[in-house]
Amino acid sequence: MANRKTRYLIDGRLPDVLALIQVLALSPKTRRSEDGLSSELQGKPTSADSWIEVGSQHREFFRVNPTGQKRAHVSLIARNAQETVEREDGDEIRPLLPPDTTAKLMQLAVDLHAKEVQRSEAWKTVIIPITIAVLAAVASISAAFISATLKAP
Repeated sequence: MANRKTRYLIDGRLPDVLALIQVLALSPKTRRSEDGLSSELQGKPTSADSWIEVGSQHREFFRVNPTGQKRAHVSLIARNAQETVEREDGDEIRPLLPPDTTAKLMQLAVDLHAKEVQRSEAWKTVIIPITIAVLAAVASISAAFISATLKAP
């Protein structure tokens, strides 16, 4: 499993998370198996070996049941937190997430990705100025040494 601090930096991860959010928020089915997700999303994720793995690495959005009576499946936490609604046939279901809630979840994923990118590049604001300062100091010392050597009789 990828380091939890850099999971959004895995190539292709953000599009995979956004796709998973959309399918699980807007599909009539509350939870999906690996086969169901691969069918709905027309293939495997680009950032992991399986959709279940993507879900398990992003517990901020997804609930994963890797084993049990049913096949391994993943569901969206926000959708599972909603009250169930009774259908005409007596079955209880969880309603689809409203489009604005889905959009907010997707924006949150984008924001988390942006923060991790920013965090991963933060070293540049420290290392580059320090390197320049050290090089300038070495150049000054070298220039002073050369100047002193040339003036010495």
